Amino acid sequence: MSTLRKFATPLTIATFTIVGVTGVLWYFHFITSAGRWLHEIIGLAMMVVIVLHVVLNWRAFKTYFKRPLAIAIIVLGVVLTVGAYLVPDQTPARGGPPQFAAFSKFADEDLTTLGPIFDTTAEDLVTRLLAAGYSGAKVDKTIEDLVGTNVRAQMQAFSALAADGSGLGGQGQGAALRN
Repeated sequence: MSTLRKFATPLTIATFTIVGVTGVLWYFHFITSAGRWLHEIIGLAMMVVIVLHVVLNWRAFKTYFKRPLAIAIIVLGVVLTVGAYLVPDQTPARGGPPQFAAFSKFADEDLTTLGPIFDTTAEDLVTRLLAAGYSGAKVDKTIEDLVGTNVRAQMQAFSALAADGSGLGGQGQGAALRN
């Protein structure tokens, strides 16, 4: 048995297991950035390992092309893969500066969640917002609840949350309106 043959099947199993487990974790939104990296890199390595496995087992692999069920499954896999990239994406593109994406993400969180981000309590954030004129501020409210989806208005509200202006890189309150 050649050295490559000793490794081909165990590597196929190992890479499949890693990609499978990280894929399931990713699907259920329980993944870290290291997990994403592992999924992508091991996924690429898996492609190399699979090609190696097919080459080493070509004689057995050829027999699948004589079985109608095997051919149907292979064709279905190819059609689904190609089809997924031919169908136009229905998800609207989110362009723009990355800080807008961050503001948008945090704007969906209530003040209780935002408290630790600003190194304070939700009640203190409510006080800051009330002082800045946001009369509907409550601990269970989000910035989006208070100002809507306008990013500029959200930035102004976040500026009010950062009492010393540090929340906008030290630009101070009102910086969002000037920019």
